[in-house]
Amino acid sequence: MKSINRSLLICTLIALLAVGTSYNVLAGNRDRSGQAGASHLLIDPWARTNGMANACVAETRGLESIFSNVAGLTYVKKTEFCFNRTQYLAGSNCGININSLAFAQHLGKAKDFGTLGVSFASMGFGNIDITTVAQPEGGLGTFSPSLSYIGLHYAKSFNNFIKGGASLKVINERIADLHATGFALDAGVQYIAGSFENFKIGVSLKNIGLPMSYKGDGLSQRGEITTTDVEQSLNIRSAEYEMPSLLTIGVSYDFLWFGGEYKSMSKDDLKSEGLTRDDAAHRLTFCGAFTANSYSRDIFSIGMEYGFMNYFMVRAGYALESFSRQTEIDVNTGEQIFTSLLVNGDSFYAGPSVGATAVIPLKKGNTGSRIYIDYAYRFTSKWKGNHVMGVKITL
Repeated sequence: MKSINRSLLICTLIALLAVGTSYNVLAGNRDRSGQAGASHLLIDPWARTNGMANACVAETRGLESIFSNVAGLTYVKKTEFCFNRTQYLAGSNCGININSLAFAQHLGKAKDFGTLGVSFASMGFGNIDITTVAQPEGGLGTFSPSLSYIGLHYAKSFNNFIKGGASLKVINERIADLHATGFALDAGVQYIAGSFENFKIGVSLKNIGLPMSYKGDGLSQRGEITTTDVEQSLNIRSAEYEMPSLLTIGVSYDFLWFGGEYKSMSKDDLKSEGLTRDDAAHRLTFCGAFTANSYSRDIFSIGMEYGFMNYFMVRAGYALESFSRQTEIDVNTGEQIFTSLLVNGDSFYAGPSVGATAVIPLKKGNTGSRIYIDYAYRFTSKWKGNHVMGVKITL
């Protein structure tokens, strides 16, 4: 009874947090696009979740969950290390790359004290020519912008049905003479049900933080004070910008087929054996999610994943921005002459995404050490899409 009451209390706190921030999270529309900063927080740097178009807020597990739903970090039972690299907008000749790495360690042996993780993600844009009003063609050298954040994550299973987690992120945006630093919080919860823990509901609240602003010598100019000949350095104040907060709600369901000695068993016998999806010979997972963005269109996403004996997984997804009406007005009469529905009108993402994972076991059994090789591709309406490649090691 105490465990159930504690789970209800945690769910209530998360619900209150979501309601309390609903003014920022659920009030967004396309008219507010571009008013938030730190937009790199909205770019998923992990291959597995990219492969399902981020529809896996209820399904995600392991280190990759720190982007979609940090509650999935509870599935780390020992130690995990992961590195991913994203070639962003391939074919644009901009040289944009995202490097991300993370480490997680389960705490406690006889008793579960949760899982603690740290992560780092950095987005680089290569070398860009320095230009000025006097020299618009460049020739003054180059500069390299950098967008990065460090995350501290904690997740815990409160019972067999409720998992929760939270993240603290320190964000840094920098060029040579200008920088901005900020903080953001994430929170997530997953509810698990079903005979084989195959039905899940997930809620994730992301990027809740105070406004950021730029500081540095890049905002300074030399000028003379009015009515005097005194020349001083004058600082220009940077406008503040909000965090790109969002709320995501999702569900998932696993269809499981058990092979070998379990093939002829009834459902009740399989349940009595304590089997889960990790014991299935074949698994087919369907998931869906709705994301309410503060400063851009809302997103509907669906995804699916097929897994073969935890040795190979292939996945696909589709993300769809919410529909909006566009009305054309006759310039002569002022009358409405045409109305249409636009899909993905504001985003360069084309919608589809695909991915795969190959598993190299280092020890026998489902709980042994493994190496995961991940790949995902997200289609874009311009250039040649995003390639995400990664390696994860579980010990």
